[in-house]
Amino acid sequence: MYRAVIFDFGNVLCGVDRESFIRKAARRSRAENPEGLLRTLWGTDIEREFETGKFDSREYFKRVQALADLDPSYSYEEFVEDYKGIITPNPDGERGLLAAVQRGARIFVLSNTSFLHASVIFDNELLGTYPELYVLSYKVGAMKPDLRLWKKILEYTALAPEDCLYIDDIEEYCQAARSLGMSAFRYDFRVHNLSQVLNNMLK
Repeated sequence: MYRAVIFDFGNVLCGVDRESFIRKAARRSRAENPEGLLRTLWGTDIEREFETGKFDSREYFKRVQALADLDPSYSYEEFVEDYKGIITPNPDGERGLLAAVQRGARIFVLSNTSFLHASVIFDNELLGTYPELYVLSYKVGAMKPDLRLWKKILEYTALAPEDCLYIDDIEEYCQAARSLGMSAFRYDFRVHNLSQVLNNMLK
């Protein structure tokens, strides 16, 4: 039996809806193609630098403001609420976490994320209570698939890699965990029942 389950955050314990933010922010933009500009926030240097803690949330807001020519009336506080709205509930992921808890596993969260999105974890009592440690890219200064993130959990727990089960929606990151000797399961919320998967794997 695995002694620890390590959960990704986005698209595992929660849902991710970037388009909701793009639509809201685009309405506050004076650019000709605001939605196109806002879509460049992901998979580029601005995301990597923000999610590895190179700059804080107010600096991120300034950079997005300049990129998309946001109206000056769009306040930082309004931006934060819209940006945090990217994170949506995933009841199946939450049930999976509870299943792992009930099976007696130690629980951890490992995620590429920013402070703003990580803060949503603690708006959810379940996600903010059961995990023992949160290894988050903006705090570590590195993003998956950098093996330092998984190694931090191994160092903290003193568990062997084979004691750990990693859950992610991205196969590349599952492969990274496997390269350390962990087991990994690629989760797809459209296909899997995570609590059932974990009840089977934690027997």
